[in-house]
Amino acid sequence: MKGNNEIAGTHLKVLILEDSPHDFELIQEQLIDAGYILDLTHVENEGGFTSALREDWYNIILSDFKLPGFDAFGALHIRNKICPEVPFICVSGSIGEETAIELLKMGAVDYVLKDRPERLPFAVRRAIREHKENQELKHAEEELKKSEQRLRDILFSTADWVWEVDKDGKYTYSSQKGHELFEAPLEDILGKTPFDFMPKDEAIRVGPIFAQIVAQKAPIKDLENWNIGKDGQMICLLTNGLPILDDTGELIGYRGIDKNITDRKLAEQELINAKEKAEASDKLKTAFINNISHEIRTPLNAILGFGQFLAESELPKDQRMEYFSIVQKSSNRLINTVSDYMDMARIVSGTMEVYKNEFLLQPLFNETIQNTALLCAEKMIDFEAVIPQESDNLTVFSDSEFIRKILNILLDNALKFTKEGRIRCGYSIESGFLEFFVQDSGIGIAQDKLGIIFNMFMQEDASTTRGYEGSGLGLTIAQGLVKLIGGTIEATSEKSKGSAFKFAIPHKKPTLTGNQSITETKKSTDTKKQLVLIAEDEELNFVYMEVIMKTIGCNYLRALNGAEAVEICKQNNSISLVLMDIKMPVMNGIEATQLIHKFRPELPIIATTAYAQTGDEHRFLAAGCDGYLPKPARKADLLALLQKYN
Repeated sequence: MKGNNEIAGTHLKVLILEDSPHDFELIQEQLIDAGYILDLTHVENEGGFTSALREDWYNIILSDFKLPGFDAFGALHIRNKICPEVPFICVSGSIGEETAIELLKMGAVDYVLKDRPERLPFAVRRAIREHKENQELKHAEEELKKSEQRLRDILFSTADWVWEVDKDGKYTYSSQKGHELFEAPLEDILGKTPFDFMPKDEAIRVGPIFAQIVAQKAPIKDLENWNIGKDGQMICLLTNGLPILDDTGELIGYRGIDKNITDRKLAEQELINAKEKAEASDKLKTAFINNISHEIRTPLNAILGFGQFLAESELPKDQRMEYFSIVQKSSNRLINTVSDYMDMARIVSGTMEVYKNEFLLQPLFNETIQNTALLCAEKMIDFEAVIPQESDNLTVFSDSEFIRKILNILLDNALKFTKEGRIRCGYSIESGFLEFFVQDSGIGIAQDKLGIIFNMFMQEDASTTRGYEGSGLGLTIAQGLVKLIGGTIEATSEKSKGSAFKFAIPHKKPTLTGNQSITETKKSTDTKKQLVLIAEDEELNFVYMEVIMKTIGCNYLRALNGAEAVEICKQNNSISLVLMDIKMPVMNGIEATQLIHKFRPELPIIATTAYAQTGDEHRFLAAGCDGYLPKPARKADLLALLQKYN
């Protein structure tokens, strides 16, 4: 087989394990005749074979099967330890089929019988070619493994989620980022669709968009979608992907990347919220200015206008009383407006204080609804009070003034918006809380407007706000007060059929105090013998109080500041009552009260103030005052105080 073009001139480094010189020459001759340029190493025993393998490298090993004290199995064992990649061919005089199979199992690539030496070059050529192919394949596999590992490292470390879905949208691949985003094992992601990780409403929104993209076999470009991430937190993903097509152009899936843009979206939303808040603030300021101007000027116009008529001496008595009623009503409206603005300011600023105490619920409730019942009778509106029987002598621990004000706000609204029909007000004792309610058959509120009625300056809409008098702060104040005492408030309504407001406050197990009958010592109604100290620095306020005192025939003294009030009380033991203004020069009313009570603890001191804010009464009583009279004081209220402390 001289001149074989495939192997002619090929250099071949061969290790031959053969104890027969004749057979060694035969092997050499066959390979040279085949065209190989040989670099031969000849060994005859185990020691030489082992040394040769350790000292040099070979293209192929040719080994006799049986040698003195050694055989091909032993040679294969040594080869497998030192250089398992070198092809091994057994060249033997005789070898059975079973032995040949065992040699091949152990790693030999072929065997050649010595009586057919012409086959040796073919076996060598095939072994060299297969070895080369195996080495190339092994190298390619190693490079592939390196590439795969490199890709895995990139996918593992990237901040984006790499995925692949089939034609049905089910994930067939997910990078490690998928586990981090959803806190789910990768096997739990595979087989699911993107919609399985979205809230229902988001899946409904995104579904048609995906369907259109798939129908067009188009790329997915910058599609924002919200998903439910780990711990139930919402995450926004920016999806980009490319379609995967088979040889016929049919869509078999998508491959793409999701970027977590939650922080960016939240930042954008914060900017939007800030912008909306700023715009709302501007609108609120405008509404505040317009509202306060309207709600102060309107009653002032009536007070000033009808007040000048009262000065006309020829005015008939019935007209005078009518005009006086208008002035009085407008004054009350003005006082209520100012009180609402002050309360709202304290609620918003967080300075409204809660004063909780124990009180009997039923008397407070009855007293609160009394005025509404009278007004309903005047307007021919049925009024029903719903009081559970088990509430007799029920003691409540809360802020009684807050509860009274909340009920008054709800009752005032019911009266304002009810022209006919009825108003119901009551409460129920539930497990862990008390629930109060006010229902009316008035104009009602549209369902889409219920969400705004607790906002400042809002009734149902702009026309309603202007169609009915009021600051537009009532329900906002009520909600703020309810929250301050740990409660909740809600409203239900139907247009043209009426509204129902409920508020619930925490309540521990009722404490029955037993029948508490209070026996009052009958006091004299003769106020002429009393000597009252009026501590008041404002001249007009004093003149007003002086007129009342003269009208009822009561004796009085005046102090221009707190320090003077203390000195007068020290010098005059006949003073039976002090009307103490809170805000005065030199020394305020609180300090003066505390000093007077040090030497005359039995002397009743009534706080009189133009502050008149919710919570002031508790604050002044806690400071040592015996009573509270907000300005402007009514004659009837002042007379009641004089009779009480006579």
